Amino acid sequence: MAPQVREGLARSWKTLMTVGVLAILVGAVAILVPEVAAVGTAIFIGWILLVAGAFLTAAAFSAHSIGSLVMRLLWAALTVVVGVWLIIEPHNGTLTLTLTLGIYFLFMGLTRIAVAFMARGQHNAGLVGLSGVCGLIVGILVLAKFPSSADWAIGLLVGIDLIFAGWTLTSAALVGKELSRG
Repeated sequence: MAPQVREGLARSWKTLMTVGVLAILVGAVAILVPEVAAVGTAIFIGWILLVAGAFLTAAAFSAHSIGSLVMRLLWAALTVVVGVWLIIEPHNGTLTLTLTLGIYFLFMGLTRIAVAFMARGQHNAGLVGLSGVCGLIVGILVLAKFPSSADWAIGLLVGIDLIFAGWTLTSAALVGKELSRG
């Protein structure tokens, strides 16, 4: 491990531990109350799109032609409209996000299976294939139960992701704690 990384981990292990534990707790709440987490995620994405739309609007004025300016402003306007829609109508937004998520997992799963098949015999190709099968199953489950899956899919997946992120951060914090001692 590089000396800078060792030093950084030793210095920041308490922060990593705090953020990791918080991520695990928020992830557990998201799994226990997935409907609330789904709506919260829709609102959060709405705000991200609103801010991105503002940046896109500002960047549009650096266009070198009127056609490019118009296209960039249309892109920015669409981004802002979708962001506002997700903030104002988060329940409807979760339907759209769930459908998109289901399609994403379906195609991501198929792609990973294809990559694993092409890489068969190479190191970790089986894990890529297993990941693809899991993604494919999640995509099928989400799409098969759509639109009722909008009530649980996003919250559940966000919760699982937060728990895994928290687990990773707390693991790094424990390494940093050991490095700070020695």
